Amino acid sequence: MTRLGQKAPERVVKVDSRFTSQRCSACGVVDREARESQAVFRCRSCGFACNADVNAALNIRIAAGHAVTARGGPPLGEPTNREPQSDYLLVR
Repeated sequence: MTRLGQKAPERVVKVDSRFTSQRCSACGVVDREARESQAVFRCRSCGFACNADVNAALNIRIAAGHAVTARGGPPLGEPTNREPQSDYLLVR
């Protein structure tokens, strides 16, 4: 973390990653059962569904205080061949 901070001053944000894979990025409810599988997140409270890794990444961006832009593909946020364009490097 120190070396990254030196290489990218003011662009590295330390984020607490607890519950990012269990928290709904749409409504904020934490639910262990929302992870239907390793790849699928489906909120039982609001019905939001996407790829579990995309949901966790959205939660990390929210925790870092940055605007969120989803980059998922077809239903359930299947991956696309695009890299996210961000000015910040988030470290867990």
